[in-house]
Amino acid sequence: MTRPRYFQITYGFNKTRQIFVQPDSHMTEADAWYYACLHSGIGFSYGDNHAQQDFDALRCHAQEYGLMQVSWEELP
Repeated sequence: MTRPRYFQITYGFNKTRQIFVQPDSHMTEADAWYYACLHSGIGFSYGDNHAQQDFDALRCHAQEYGLMQVSWEELP
């Protein structure tokens, strides 16, 4: 049986720092930005548009709405 993995994601939104824990099987920088978009309420549907699957487009979209400084780390 595979051990569950948990990732702490930290981001800035509207001049406040937010932190949450996201369970997933893996995490990338693009995944962290996507989850931060969802957590912040931006309401971004990643994958609905082929162009949105591009990490730079995802990050630009998020930054337009005030999301910034997304980072993540795996929890022990």
